[in-house]
Amino acid sequence: MYQFFLDAWAALRLRFYPKTHYRYSPLIIVPVLLALGLINMANMSQLLGHQAGITAFILALTVLRWVILGMTMQTILGYYSKQPGQWYGYVLVTEALILPMIAMLYWPQALATPGSFWLIWTMVVQVTGFVRISQQNVFKVALAYIIYFLVTSLAGGMLLLVFNTMGWLDINSMAQAFQQMLTTIPAAETGTH
Repeated sequence: MYQFFLDAWAALRLRFYPKTHYRYSPLIIVPVLLALGLINMANMSQLLGHQAGITAFILALTVLRWVILGMTMQTILGYYSKQPGQWYGYVLVTEALILPMIAMLYWPQALATPGSFWLIWTMVVQVTGFVRISQQNVFKVALAYIIYFLVTSLAGGMLLLVFNTMGWLDINSMAQAFQQMLTTIPAAETGTH
């Protein structure tokens, strides 16, 4: 785990290694994905409502996104550059950079601006790493992100349908929670001005 944190710290400072450097055991991968899933769940619980299957769905979606991003980058960037190794470890390191965002749950107003800058910086770090490590231009990386977004949207929708069909989630309840959140936001904004 210590090496993982060192790699994350290096990435934050825009220092990157070859893909083969970012290899981690399941003892690191599983807890990091679990932590990312729980943060995503905490951020999305208001949007999705409170149902028993939400936690499992968000955890599955987190793992799915990690796999799809690693696979997409491997496919697109690997097409142009035949480098050894996979992208999964690097993706895990750069995705883990959002873990400090847990503080936003406790102090949302105070950390809104710094949190936004932090999220932007983690995205810059991830993109820069893909460009430097693959030695490809930013347009090829952007193409991979577009394909990743499309595949993730499709796969996430299919995962949602599976959870709904199995009775673990209710899409109608999620839609109601989303509508309720949309109606409370304008009311809160007019109440503060």
